[in-house]
Amino acid sequence: MKAILIRQPSGLQNTNIEEVEDPKEPVVIRVTSAGLNPIDINVILGKVNYTISPYPHIPGAELAGVVEKVPSGSKFKVGDRVMVYSKIFDETCDRCTAGLEEICRNGGVVGAVTNGGYSEFFGAKEEQLIPIPDSMNFDDAVSLPVGGLTAYHALKRSGLKSGERLLVVGGSGNTGWYALVLGKLMGARVFYVSRKRWVAETGATEWNKEKVDVIVNSLGSDAWDPYMDYLDTNGRLVTFGTLTGRETKLNLAQLYTGERTIIGSTGGTRKELGELARLVSENHIKSRVWKKYNFSEFKKAIEEYGNREGRIVLQSADARSWM
Repeated sequence: MKAILIRQPSGLQNTNIEEVEDPKEPVVIRVTSAGLNPIDINVILGKVNYTISPYPHIPGAELAGVVEKVPSGSKFKVGDRVMVYSKIFDETCDRCTAGLEEICRNGGVVGAVTNGGYSEFFGAKEEQLIPIPDSMNFDDAVSLPVGGLTAYHALKRSGLKSGERLLVVGGSGNTGWYALVLGKLMGARVFYVSRKRWVAETGATEWNKEKVDVIVNSLGSDAWDPYMDYLDTNGRLVTFGTLTGRETKLNLAQLYTGERTIIGSTGGTRKELGELARLVSENHIKSRVWKKYNFSEFKKAIEEYGNREGRIVLQSADARSWM
């Protein structure tokens, strides 16, 4: 099969479409759609905080497709449409047995600690697969395993309640978009910080330095100090990104005198991905897809990433998508 392959040293100049072995896992999926997100960009460019394995390496953390092969007795059948849970998990550690696969002690991210989905076919274990609801298209399905789930899990960890005030810093990325849309669905008064005017399409309000109960910070250290002063007493800040830096200063008096809480969040659980798929389908929530490229155009897609006006999706209609 064909796949996008990174050879060392990493970098776009060392990333090309090559022939690789077909997957050997028990379930094989024909990849129809894959998301382009910061995980994939950083893996390709060699700008990650963790070890990439194996090399040569196939990136792609976010994928959806059609079941091509299953073992006997599987709950899935050939032709089923599925999305792939984007975390690797062993099912045996104490975190996994507690239903917290996203922090498996021996896990990691698909497309980073294992080969990913930028390929014609992807091999998985059955437990990684989530059915795509009939009413959902592949563009929306492929937007859930990383961006959508990260936002959903973060909002759940924050304990966001109906009527509370939510501020999403960086609302134009896929994760920010879903944080805004899901926050509205949960009944919050939702505010955003973004240079992109179209973020208002979510129904959120541009932030004007109002006090808020929950802050979602997906950007990192540069989005810390300017907003902490506006976190109300008993407020919660949930963070999961380091795009603008990993380190920041913390005013401990500000934290404890107002009984404020800082929450780290990463990805989400398998159960939550199933919940989210149903929630998105039942409420007809749509991703903001900006452009779609064939896999053969992946370098152009990456070059466009910094100027995007919504999601970029890589797609494979047939073999010509790789030519």
